[in-house]
Amino acid sequence: MEAAMLKRVVNGVNVDELFSTIDLIKEKPEIAKFKFRATNKWVGGTHNRATVKDFYGAGEEDDTREAMVFHMDEPPVLLGTNQGANPVEYLLAALSGCLTTTMIAHGSARGIQIKRVESRYEGT
Repeated sequence: MEAAMLKRVVNGVNVDELFSTIDLIKEKPEIAKFKFRATNKWVGGTHNRATVKDFYGAGEEDDTREAMVFHMDEPPVLLGTNQGANPVEYLLAALSGCLTTTMIAHGSARGIQIKRVESRYEGT
């Protein structure tokens, strides 16, 4: 197999591509600027719906992915009807995803095989 076709993957992360991206950012720091967006629409009561689709990154607009919809609501004790996670729960889920993604990418870059990651977050 040709060397150009080989790729080093650790924990499901293409490490060769990760380092190529880091090198490119060192050459052109402006491509590291990203702007993510969300829109939100009130549905009724405490239920609302957020949508994410397009973003700006690597020097250009990107609208190639399908829209993703997140329903938010409150539990009945907070006058909701449980039609989605509470906004604080979404924030905790986002934080957990950010920290886990960063940990896996960093470990992969160092060649560390990770067997399992679990975490728990609480917010008041």
